[in-house]
Amino acid sequence: MVCTVQKFGGTSVATPERIKNVADIIARRYNSGRSVAAVVSAMAGVTNKFVGYVRNLNACEGDPEYDYVVSSGELITAGLVAISLKNLGLRARSYSSWQVPILTDDNYGHAVIREVDPSNLRRDMENGIIPVICGFQGVSPENRVTTLGRGGSDLTAVAVASAVNADLCEIYSDVDGVYTVDPNLYHGAKLIDSINYYEMLEMASQGAKILQEQSVDYAMKKNVIIRVASSFVDNGGTIISAKTPPRDFRGLAITPSLSQIRVFHDGDKKAVADFLAKNYISAEIVQGGAPGKTDFLLDKRKNITAVNLLKNCDFVKNVRQVVSRHSLARISVIGSSVSPEAGENLLNVLKSEKIETFGFAAADYRINLIISGNNLSESIVILHKHCGLEK
Repeated sequence: MVCTVQKFGGTSVATPERIKNVADIIARRYNSGRSVAAVVSAMAGVTNKFVGYVRNLNACEGDPEYDYVVSSGELITAGLVAISLKNLGLRARSYSSWQVPILTDDNYGHAVIREVDPSNLRRDMENGIIPVICGFQGVSPENRVTTLGRGGSDLTAVAVASAVNADLCEIYSDVDGVYTVDPNLYHGAKLIDSINYYEMLEMASQGAKILQEQSVDYAMKKNVIIRVASSFVDNGGTIISAKTPPRDFRGLAITPSLSQIRVFHDGDKKAVADFLAKNYISAEIVQGGAPGKTDFLLDKRKNITAVNLLKNCDFVKNVRQVVSRHSLARISVIGSSVSPEAGENLLNVLKSEKIETFGFAAADYRINLIISGNNLSESIVILHKHCGLEK
């Protein structure tokens, strides 16, 4: 069975008119001779509205009722898309997570997919019926609704594509592909025709908001080919697969609005970062510093939460915020040409242009450069040109 899984994000289904457009896209793929399964997000703004409701009632992530409420927007979208397909003369059926089923662990708010049973989907697809599946949802061992984290519909689509052995998973949104840098930050950004899993995983993990990080990791493990495209512009988009060879420099991922906390601790600095990560706070270790004293970069919105967590941690002696560097940004240079020497070279490039820098960290397929947030726009232009991304 030659089949494609198509996922549509919140902006693509934001209004009844856009839902009709989505139905047209699905119908064109179906009428080309392929079996199709669709995965849909909630209409734009709906999930945020539901999050506001449950927080006003003092519910938070980790509560099964929180997941039940915030995932309900997908049910509406799935039904509306199925109706629109039927209006085009096609056969369609809406699916919630338990009807597939998409089985997860019981980590409510950030559930991990354990298994997708494709039997029901395959039966419908073989009979010419288009399944329209709620993204973002799973079902726990206790038979409760779980959610897959923000952007979880991407993960749903990839997992379904793997389960039904689809030859392609198409991710549609209001962005027409993966760019060398966010085009909203730099008008000279270039569309990337194809990119490999490792580079895309680094782009996603370091701030590029094209795809959920977990979805790229899942696709890499299951060898699911992804096409990122726009539901509003008909172009080739970007193909993500194992076949694309790496480049020295593939793109830039930007993380603005960072701040710094200084931690005095007894244990290893990585143990502190791991402790924060378990509480869903991503903290980057700033290189240097004396033993027992480490600076961490994190989203400034998570400052207070991180400090309160660390104050109650056994291996941390004292925590205080460093106010001298409260407006920082990170530019992640993605590619295969990663080394301490390359990081020093990029820092020197910025320093030669009078850009204030605060160090770097090199890892697989990325170099993270820490700069003042006031110099972000200028730094993007300099690095984009220096790394040859203009071509």
